[in-house]
Amino acid sequence: MSIWSLAAIVYVVARTVIAGVLFVHAVRRRVSGVVAAQATSDAAVALLVLAYALYPVRAALGWVSVPLFLVFVGWELLAATRRLDLMGETPADPMSDAELLGGTARWMWDAWSLAPAFVIGALVVGSVVWPGGYTLPGTPSALTCTPADVHSGDDLILRMKAPHGGDLGVFTPRHGYLIMRSPVAAGSVPEPERFEHQGLLALPTESFTGRRRHELADEPIFADSGIYTFSMSEYRDASVAFTCVVRYRP
Repeated sequence: MSIWSLAAIVYVVARTVIAGVLFVHAVRRRVSGVVAAQATSDAAVALLVLAYALYPVRAALGWVSVPLFLVFVGWELLAATRRLDLMGETPADPMSDAELLGGTARWMWDAWSLAPAFVIGALVVGSVVWPGGYTLPGTPSALTCTPADVHSGDDLILRMKAPHGGDLGVFTPRHGYLIMRSPVAAGSVPEPERFEHQGLLALPTESFTGRRRHELADEPIFADSGIYTFSMSEYRDASVAFTCVVRYRP
């Protein structure tokens, strides 16, 4: 877990504890309407921050993160407006410089304390609205290889996040780079059957082959013991590659 994920979880815990204390205090003072709205906003931002830190939560929320973010932003904007009114935006009696400075400082402190939650929530929503635009903590790789240690007679399983690029190859210990899949001309293969939409590929270690660049003859991929690095291009951007590494022992 990254330091940013840990910081996000600490933020959620701290905010939840503070919200709980304020909730108990407000119930005793019988101001439950405002407390319910604030509790809803706190719950929304807590889920958003957890979604940023933990991929399973992010995947489970999906598009639900959008209304959660809107609830959080809407309530905090309303609360900020209320604070400005209480500070005396148009007071009946002139405010002293000390009162004005103190009220402004408190409002600015509240705004800065909400800034991390706003940025994190915006990042989570952005990852849903614009998938693949950037990577958040814990996001699984678009290409995974299992098992990590492969032996003769095994099947190596490549799991790929579709859609992905049309290039797939492997860097072998002694024979350089071998091409396993390469892009095909548009229209030559029905769109659903194109490699770009394939999410799983099983490679029999004893029979799967690849070829060198500018050569037509195929050769076995798993010919030597050592480290094999598989590389797959990103969807619509061949300059970006995802990799996974396995060790082969005959």
